[in-house]
Amino acid sequence: MQFALYALMLFSVVDCRTVVITGATGQTGSAVYLALKSQGFVVRGVVRNVTKAKHVLGCNKCDESEGIFLGDVRNGSTLMGAMAGADTLVIATGPAYKCKIPSVYIGCKYYKGADPKTMSWLSVKAQVTAFAASSGPAVGKRHVTLMSNTMTTQPDNFLDKVDNGFGCFYGLQGEVFLMNSGVPFTVIKASGLTDGEPSKQEIVVGHDDQGWTPMNPNEAYIRRSDVSRLLTYAAANPAKTQGLRFDVTAKRVGGQATLDVSKVYEAAMYPWDPRSFKGTMVV
Repeated sequence: MQFALYALMLFSVVDCRTVVITGATGQTGSAVYLALKSQGFVVRGVVRNVTKAKHVLGCNKCDESEGIFLGDVRNGSTLMGAMAGADTLVIATGPAYKCKIPSVYIGCKYYKGADPKTMSWLSVKAQVTAFAASSGPAVGKRHVTLMSNTMTTQPDNFLDKVDNGFGCFYGLQGEVFLMNSGVPFTVIKASGLTDGEPSKQEIVVGHDDQGWTPMNPNEAYIRRSDVSRLLTYAAANPAKTQGLRFDVTAKRVGGQATLDVSKVYEAAMYPWDPRSFKGTMVV
C-alpha cells in the first residue's frame, strides 16, 4: 500500500512538470522530446515546420493542443506561449554549416541565419530571457539545460576559424549569459557530433578543454544519440545536474560503454561538490 502511494506521488510529480524543448525536430532535440514524453513529462516542442514535426515527432494536429508551438528562437516574443508556466527549458538549437570536406573542415560555410553569433549567442539570450520572463515557477526554481560546444577556453582555435564564424567564442557568450541569468543551469559542452546508436561507447568527461584534441587517436566525436541521453537526464533530474558545466566526448576504441548517464554527471562534479562521491565534505 505504501509503495503504491509512493509510486503514485512520484508519477504525479513527474507528470505535472512541464519541459520546453527548442530545436525539437532536430536529431538531438527530437530524441529528447520523445524520451521525456515517454517518461510522463508534459513536453512542449518549439518548431519551425509543422510538416516536419508530424514526420519526426509523430503528432497529429501538431498544434498547441498537442504541445507543438511554432516559434523562432531568434525572436523571444514568438516563444512566450511555449514558455508560459514551464519548469524546464532544453536548448537543443545551434549553428549549422556545410563543408566540401567535412572531416577536416575544408570549404565550410554557415547557412544564412544559422551562424554562431545568431544561434550560439543571440538566440540563446532570447530563449533564456523569454523563459525567465514568462509566467510560472520562480526563476530560481526553474532549470535550463544548454547544449554547447567544446574548445571555448582556446581563443582563436581552428573551430573559430570555420567561415570566420568564431563558433567557440559565441558559444561561450551564450553559456555566460545563461550562467549569469539567475536560472539554475546545466551546460553540456560536446565535442564534434556524429551519428550512431546510443550506449555503444564510453563517454569521457573533462573540464576546460583539457585532455581532448581532435587529433587524439584514442578519442572520437560523441554521438548525437548519447548527447540526447545526457540532455534528457539533466531535464529529468535538475537537482542532480544543476550548476554543472563540462566537456564530453567518447573513446574511439576500447573502454566500457556508458549505459548509466548518471555516472557521467558524477564524474563531472568537482570533489568539493556535496553531491560528489569523490571527496569528503568538511562542515
